[in-house]
Amino acid sequence: MNTAKVFQFPEQKKARAKRIQNIDGVKYFSSLQIKLLRRTARNAAELAKGKKQCTAVREWMILDLLTSTGMREAEAADLRAGDLKTGPGQCEIFVRDGKGGRSRTVQIPDSLKTHLRSFLRWKAGRNEPTGEDDHIFIGQRGTWTGQTVGQVVKKYLKQLGLYESGKSAHSLRHSYATEHYAKNKDLRALQKQLGHSSIQTTQIYADVTKEDIQKGIKNLWN
Repeated sequence: MNTAKVFQFPEQKKARAKRIQNIDGVKYFSSLQIKLLRRTARNAAELAKGKKQCTAVREWMILDLLTSTGMREAEAADLRAGDLKTGPGQCEIFVRDGKGGRSRTVQIPDSLKTHLRSFLRWKAGRNEPTGEDDHIFIGQRGTWTGQTVGQVVKKYLKQLGLYESGKSAHSLRHSYATEHYAKNKDLRALQKQLGHSSIQTTQIYADVTKEDIQKGIKNLWN
């Protein structure tokens, strides 16, 4: 029995080493790139509303949701109206089926709360169902999936010249996490927001980013 344990140890150590990686192994977008993405989607939505079109309105909602919460594509696609806790004194979203089947509550900023409430009113005005168990994102082909969300993100990234292989929808989650830690320096809070079962998974975002290094070397000898 002891021999088996000694034999397994290198593999366990190797697995642990894979989990604890630095920010260089994470593909994320800079703060300026995320702001450009958000502004582009918001402007498209405003134009669409003026023309009584709906696609861009939904796209801006999903992009605001992803970049403001760090939710996974599938989690966002599965959201129901009843999962939005946006009443008086409430600013959160219930994720009913996260990775590994774990549920969690995600705190949201006031700006997203306002947008979500406005989006539900817009849906109701189009006679779309907004009951407790009705999906938030429904298109011409039915309820959105994680793949649908990924296609929306890819569309805007390509439009802005930001798309590259392996750096698309999930990179918005990494971008949120990187920015959240840079602003708050609170790994436990970030762990809860992202729904990580282990703090080691969240630890990668505590590494120094290239933006941090750029700040440090700017005008170094001036």
